[in-house]
Amino acid sequence: MEFLQTVLIILIVLVAIRLLWKAFGKTVLKWLGMKAMQRVQKSFEKRTGFNTGQNPFQTQQSTSTQKSTPLKSNEKKKVGEYIDFEEID
Repeated sequence: MEFLQTVLIILIVLVAIRLLWKAFGKTVLKWLGMKAMQRVQKSFEKRTGFNTGQNPFQTQQSTSTQKSTPLKSNEKKKVGEYIDFEEID
């Protein structure tokens, strides 16, 4: 009799999990994705020292209202001398 009770409890738990997953599965996955993106963003900022300051899931309107940071001017750096090679026959 205890075996049947155990099997019945396991079946009820599995059915409950399936019903909850159907109801809240998308929400849970979205939340997990957001947390993973936040962790990746923190890791990126920590390694590069670059702070994006933006949530990747922001709408287009909210990003257009933020002030854009001025980009560095394109400076031509002198890397080395130009050497013109000639073909020798």
